[in-house]
Amino acid sequence: MLKSRNLKLILTLIVLVLDFSLTIEAQEEDCLYGYKIYVRDEAGKPIENARLEVSGVTGKDKLPDDVKPFLGYGGAYIMSGDEGTTVKGNFLLRVSAKGFETYERKFSFPECEYQTIELRLRAEGSTAKVTFEKLSNLHGMVYDEEMKPFKGAKVEISYAGGQVLQATSNAYGFYEIDLPQGAATIRVTGDGIADVVFENYKLEEDRPTLNVPVCRKCKQKETKN
Repeated sequence: MLKSRNLKLILTLIVLVLDFSLTIEAQEEDCLYGYKIYVRDEAGKPIENARLEVSGVTGKDKLPDDVKPFLGYGGAYIMSGDEGTTVKGNFLLRVSAKGFETYERKFSFPECEYQTIELRLRAEGSTAKVTFEKLSNLHGMVYDEEMKPFKGAKVEISYAGGQVLQATSNAYGFYEIDLPQGAATIRVTGDGIADVVFENYKLEEDRPTLNVPVCRKCKQKETKN
């Protein structure tokens, strides 16, 4: 009887270990890591034809071909991987563009983390500060009083410094946009709906969600704090 119980215990432990191993393997296979980098000027406008180069700090630090930076959708440069574990090592990022000072920065890849960055280059002869800051990915749904998705709503985000960014909701009412962290005014407008305004909205998280109910029948301007 005792041997039977011990055998059951051993079999249970084996099953638990196998399950744990499979879970870890699945997590490693789903490991998305790297950077999405927007290269902009001092005013926050995109810089066209910027060149991103990455090299290893030592001879042992090598970047796989499928992780090398390329220009992706929305004008951002993508440098990421999603197979197995995160690339190890120390690397040097070099960003250059005509009319701007070349920017260099040593970095390593975050462990199973995908970060969005805004790099603001300094124009030649300027004294402006070069910044390399993490962005928030604001996203959500725009829907009407009948809970139906609202297509074509313009989501405008404006900052005290004058920077204005925009996104538009798709056929499913979904929108998303990468934004500098901090306080901003968010205004949602569209044909046949009252404006919805969020004053002093604080963007502090990596992926904040803001769902916006709109009113097709309302005529008065709606303001939310």
